[in-house]
Amino acid sequence: MQSSGEQIPLLPVQTTHCGVLHVYVQGNLEERAGKTVILTVHDIGTNHKSFIRFCNHPSMADVKAKTIFLHVCVPGQEDHSAEFVGDFPTLTQIGEDLLCVLEKLDVKSCIGFGEGAGANIIARFAMEYPNRIMAIILVHCTSTTAGILEYCKDKIMNVRLENGVMSDGAWDVLAAHKFGSSDKKDKQEYIDTLKNTLNAKNLSKYLLAFSKRSDISSLLGTKLDTVDALLVSGGNRPHLGSVYSTHKNMNKKKTTLLIVDNVCDVMTEAPDNLARSLILLCKGCGVLSGVAIPGMERQRTLSSSMEEADRPRRLSVTNPPPILQAQ
Repeated sequence: MQSSGEQIPLLPVQTTHCGVLHVYVQGNLEERAGKTVILTVHDIGTNHKSFIRFCNHPSMADVKAKTIFLHVCVPGQEDHSAEFVGDFPTLTQIGEDLLCVLEKLDVKSCIGFGEGAGANIIARFAMEYPNRIMAIILVHCTSTTAGILEYCKDKIMNVRLENGVMSDGAWDVLAAHKFGSSDKKDKQEYIDTLKNTLNAKNLSKYLLAFSKRSDISSLLGTKLDTVDALLVSGGNRPHLGSVYSTHKNMNKKKTTLLIVDNVCDVMTEAPDNLARSLILLCKGCGVLSGVAIPGMERQRTLSSSMEEADRPRRLSVTNPPPILQAQ
């Protein structure tokens, strides 16, 4: 995991379940009253730096100038972290502790932004504290428990993970989670990088927590009924069906589904597309109104009809990409 070269202030926040959460602040907190706050939570097999890199992409320059990002690092996932001591929190507990971050930093409301396991955490936080959320961006979000095949693999893998050991199978699961069926060389380079940067025992604990996630799909429609949401996934992403399932259970009038064709990792492979959709979501919430949409001459807005309410809206991104925004 390469460093962005930017010095990002670290603020430790004492929480109820996670102990001390490390929050990396990108922007000036003293300006929080006049700027949009975006709270991020990363996926397994990475840390806060994945969001820092995305925020530093040129397509996010105008957003970054008008926003304060709070990048939450899941316990023990920092580069070269010491071993996490005690019971590792569940995804629900991590989500609940995000309130401690907002309270500590005196942030009244924010936009939640998560990827993978982090998206699941953001969804749980939004369901528990919808009054503190303006909108949510869920990248590669899975709201169900493990499927049959994933469950069988997890049962074998968890024997090792319970003891804090990342077996070869566990590393392969992480690589497949990120790359799908792409080139084996990319997967091996990714695994080698993880082994050199993340504490393997801590990583296994986050992976185990994700594999034991509870099903929240049936709760999305009621508990997120008033929350604007953007669901994003790459067309080549493993378990893409889980993203469609998540969308199916959400309020279609408040939710947009963006699928980027021929992409697995949207944040690194298609940051321009994600940035455009993020900006549109924010504009729909009444913030970032002065931020231009990069690479777009115009935006197209479509509303859900009763007939399409139960059918996922699939946005295939081309060049230039069309954008769907729920009303």
